[in-house]
Amino acid sequence: MGIRGVLRRVNDPSSVPHGVVSTALVAGLALVEPRRLTTGRRLVYRVGIAAMTAWMVWASLRPKSDETVDSAGPVPLLGPVDPAASFGSLGPADPLGPLGRAAVATGAAGAALGIAEAGEALDARLHDGLVRAGARRPRLWLAAGEAALSIAAWWAARRLDRVSIDTEYAFEEPARALVELPGELRDLALHVLSATEDHGAPRLREQLAAARAISFDDGAIEISFAQFDTPTDLPRAVPGNGVFPVIGRFRALDSRTFDIRIFVDEGRLESIHIDEGADWTPEERDDWDDAGRDVGELEAWPAPADVELLSETESGYRPLT
Repeated sequence: MGIRGVLRRVNDPSSVPHGVVSTALVAGLALVEPRRLTTGRRLVYRVGIAAMTAWMVWASLRPKSDETVDSAGPVPLLGPVDPAASFGSLGPADPLGPLGRAAVATGAAGAALGIAEAGEALDARLHDGLVRAGARRPRLWLAAGEAALSIAAWWAARRLDRVSIDTEYAFEEPARALVELPGELRDLALHVLSATEDHGAPRLREQLAAARAISFDDGAIEISFAQFDTPTDLPRAVPGNGVFPVIGRFRALDSRTFDIRIFVDEGRLESIHIDEGADWTPEERDDWDDAGRDVGELEAWPAPADVELLSETESGYRPLT
């Protein structure tokens, strides 16, 4: 492990190296008797405490993932993970960002400096109390006590991280129900599947006639995506996997083009998708993305008469003749 790997581990508040280093710093500072320090050395002592506080706060605010909590076992996945939702969010959330973490850490350092005198007064009372109790080396007792508290706090935070990660991933599967396929959607899919007699189209049309839609939670079917459930006793289509090579194209939302694709899985109708048109220019796509727009803005399925059929060719999609 290189120096960057070592630093990454030390700065990970859930790692053992972080626990060891932070505990050593706390115990080391506890060995210092502030009342015996000169003014300059006391300033250095207080700055050291403030710096340690800032580092520990900064490290605790760094984004965490299940990989950071070492030796705690794998994260159980108790529910399905939507691959589409995963793209663009690979990695732990970081709500504060680097500047936010630095600001909070700086504030913690300032607070540590602000209460330095009160902390030193408490330290003196604890030290003198140990002396009155007969302790021969009160500083060692103070260092041992603060080290024990530091280890306990690190372990508790580590377990809380584990619980947080488990809770994030262990979500319940949404309620799944079969509902009638809306007539407009069935007509739209039939329009695309009737464009050819090849690619298993007759079998897929037979499945479509008996298909129902899979709904989650509220029973609604999205305009841009619907998943099919077909009877298992119907014949399978061949080829059995892929995108049906005929798509539909229509215009909506300020006369933009949108494409309709039907997906087949293991010889059965799997789903129907409406996506941004494949004929968009990079500039059109950038404008669409920059405006924060999405196909979810579509409010209804297009009528089959408004859908142009295109077939996949070696040079891309071309209108059917």
